[in-house]
Amino acid sequence: MIYDAGTILWRELKRYRKSKSGILTRLMQPVVWIIVVGNTFSGTQPLIESAGFAGEYVEFMAPGVIVLTAIFTSIFSGVNTLWDRRYGFMNKALSSPISRPAIALGKMAAISIVVALQASLVLGLALAIGITPPEPAMIAPIMGVVVLFSLGFSGISVAVAATAKSQETFWGVINFLAMPLFMLSPALFPLRLLPEWLATAALFNPVTYAVLLVREMMTGVPEAGIHPLVSLAIVGVMALFSGAVAARVFMREASRPF
Repeated sequence: MIYDAGTILWRELKRYRKSKSGILTRLMQPVVWIIVVGNTFSGTQPLIESAGFAGEYVEFMAPGVIVLTAIFTSIFSGVNTLWDRRYGFMNKALSSPISRPAIALGKMAAISIVVALQASLVLGLALAIGITPPEPAMIAPIMGVVVLFSLGFSGISVAVAATAKSQETFWGVINFLAMPLFMLSPALFPLRLLPEWLATAALFNPVTYAVLLVREMMTGVPEAGIHPLVSLAIVGVMALFSGAVAARVFMREASRPF
């Protein structure tokens, strides 16, 4: 299965490499987000300070942009599976002796590598504007959390793509999931500023724990009293569960007519 997943991974990366405009767009998106979002909400710094965060708003927001990058790149990239089904690659793959779950896992791994490239650009920009982690060694764990988190969302995307019968269905489900999950998190504002019922709902959102974990590693400022190991465990369980569901759904649905 590992060899098969590696083969699919290599094929997906070759696809990304051939799309030079797509690569440029994916790399520039997070830069635009951190500049635009940072300036748009910079006036809310007094609110951030009132919630216990003493740094600049851009320091608070940069981890949220990193997670935002992981969410949207991961969850939108499953559309490649729809194209594979429509243009016949999936039928060829399924007629070979390749492991069925390996197809889903290979696609998830490829998406996570693309996310890691984008996240490293945002992290590099954050370092360039003066956001320095308490320990330089934290950079590697931050990237590890982002990759783990992106595996969870890429699994959701691949599972939806395997079950969707049309692009309209895929995009409808994905858009329904992505934006609400991002907005119902402390990516742009602290949980303490949310109404109590929304703050409670946010605690059931895995995006919340990814944001809190990345922010604490980047700034050293804990938030909401949640231990980093709890956040890491939730992100890890999400990735494992999502991968298992994607592999299961892929075996059952990918060979059905598109």
